[in-house]
Amino acid sequence: MNGIEAEHLTKSYDGKYNALNDISFVLPEGEIMGFLGPNGSGKTTTVRILNGILKPSLGNGKILGLDILKESLEIHKICGVMTESAACYENLTALENLMFFGSMYGIKESIIKERSIKLLKRLELYENMSKKVKEYSTGMKKRVSLAIALIHEPKVLFLDEPTSGLDPENASNVTKLIKELSKENKVTVLLCTHQLKYAEEICNFYGFVNKGKMLGYGTFEELTKKLNYKNNIIIKGKDIHEELGIIQIASGIYKKVVNSDEEISEVIYGILNKGGKIYEVQREKISLEELYFNYVRSEKNE
Repeated sequence: MNGIEAEHLTKSYDGKYNALNDISFVLPEGEIMGFLGPNGSGKTTTVRILNGILKPSLGNGKILGLDILKESLEIHKICGVMTESAACYENLTALENLMFFGSMYGIKESIIKERSIKLLKRLELYENMSKKVKEYSTGMKKRVSLAIALIHEPKVLFLDEPTSGLDPENASNVTKLIKELSKENKVTVLLCTHQLKYAEEICNFYGFVNKGKMLGYGTFEELTKKLNYKNNIIIKGKDIHEELGIIQIASGIYKKVVNSDEEISEVIYGILNKGGKIYEVQREKISLEELYFNYVRSEKNE
């Protein structure tokens, strides 16, 4: 089963301005998707439509097979949402917030408390759980918001900048938790972020969005292939002949475009067969940031 399906989602305001223009993608269950784009690109509008908060002007979608237009109440029960700004009651303690939001899902009080304690410990808030949230730092409030999104054990998570405002240790803790939920509990995650390096670390799928349009969607490998981008290998060695299609870029350092792992083996064999020496071979891969901006440039050229 697919975790999230977006089918030609379009959102118009006043019949003129298109906040979204024909957004489509399919995210398999249990995968993490980085939804990447600048402010105003349509990320938040897409999330609100998939959550059933907004209705699309055109198109439809499904969350674990549930129709977003016809089964929004059921969708709310299985989804957790964390916005960029902390969404909790500041005059309540962290534990009181979790008890309150958990009760809205009809969960037994004893179960809510058990889950709350577990989440507060996991997110390193347990020692401060009796303090009012207004006394918390920005990062602590952010972690309370994540705990609220997780209190009903959702099967689909919509996260907006989940690690912004967190120190490196807590950011690493949150990242580890998200990965575990995806891998062990098959939780599907749609993660909106501006941090491309962070997305590269945590996501399996990527959606590049700009001005309401999906510029590209897929795994990293699929996105590079769509642009016909070639991977290079960097070879450190001696007596390497350039007639093999290898280009010398510095003393003892060479570059070669390759299309597959099999081709790398063939290049190495060719060098050794001609008497060359190889000290080191490394892949030179494009970064997610470079890939994203290549898609943006490609869209502008079109």
